[in-house]
Amino acid sequence: MERILTKEEIEELLSAVQEGEIDAELEPDQEASAAPVRRTASLDLVRAHSAGRGRIANFDIILDAFARNLGTSLTSRLQRSVVVKREGIDSQEFEHFLQKAKGHGAIGVISVDPLKSGGLLVFDSALAFATVELMLGGGFDGSASAPGRPMTAIEVNVVKGIMSAACSDLQKAFRPIEELTPALAKVETNPRMVNIAATDAEVVITNFSVTVDNTKGRLQLVIPYQSLDPIKEKLRGGMLIGANRGTSWAPQLVPEITRLEMGLTAQFALISLNVRDILNLQVGDIIDMDCNPKKPIPLTVEQKTKFMGLVGVRNGKKAVRIISRFTEGEDDGDEGQNG
Repeated sequence: MERILTKEEIEELLSAVQEGEIDAELEPDQEASAAPVRRTASLDLVRAHSAGRGRIANFDIILDAFARNLGTSLTSRLQRSVVVKREGIDSQEFEHFLQKAKGHGAIGVISVDPLKSGGLLVFDSALAFATVELMLGGGFDGSASAPGRPMTAIEVNVVKGIMSAACSDLQKAFRPIEELTPALAKVETNPRMVNIAATDAEVVITNFSVTVDNTKGRLQLVIPYQSLDPIKEKLRGGMLIGANRGTSWAPQLVPEITRLEMGLTAQFALISLNVRDILNLQVGDIIDMDCNPKKPIPLTVEQKTKFMGLVGVRNGKKAVRIISRFTEGEDDGDEGQNG
């Protein structure tokens, strides 16, 4: 066992090294025999803290709902078959994302109230120019490549309409979890003009493939990770699309149904006239309806017979009084006589 130096011996040794009495450098043969030096790797505490944070429980269900909503709205708007699919979810620093976002597409800056920070909707050049071509009535078939230039002001304004519709689709996707109000603030073509978070802040990036007929482009949804903190617990708690649909939607649907406006028609009589008789009609002519005013008549709701009633007058206005429900398969005349 090697002897341990005392405090006084250590002080004398350090003093001798400082005064140059002892050479601190190893001889070449000593360096060769010395134990190998292990290299140390630098540790980024910020990255280490955020590693693995990009995954949020059940967030993919919200994103899939957004993809379905967007595909439907784009199909209606472009009058072409549009399929939107989620490809993957990633997380990285915002500055690193901006460095990779260089191109000639369109970047929509959106506000997502009440979340703290906004987000981005990024169309690559293929998707941006394809939607512009179709919105302006062109016959884009996907054979021609997107021009290698920034979008003009007119083209940017056209893309704004598509991105505004995407904000509505995003709101529908988040509604079962949180009532957000996404809105398009502006559209940029230069990533350096975009700022929704600090450069070292972590952002969640979702990649979507958008297929319009034979043209395939890419859409990215970018949201700062910290903005999603208020809804992470709700996502983890299972408040998902389609969960408890029978009980959660019923209280909302019933009041809406009771306020629906329906067309109610009272069919007093039905006669047939040939075209010649109709052409010979004059002002003041009387048409014999050949019916009994005291006989119940059918009442239709949206062209479906639902009730039987009597025609009369109430407060000086024509009115119909419901006297019974109409039963399917029952003869109107018999129902009237029995009423």
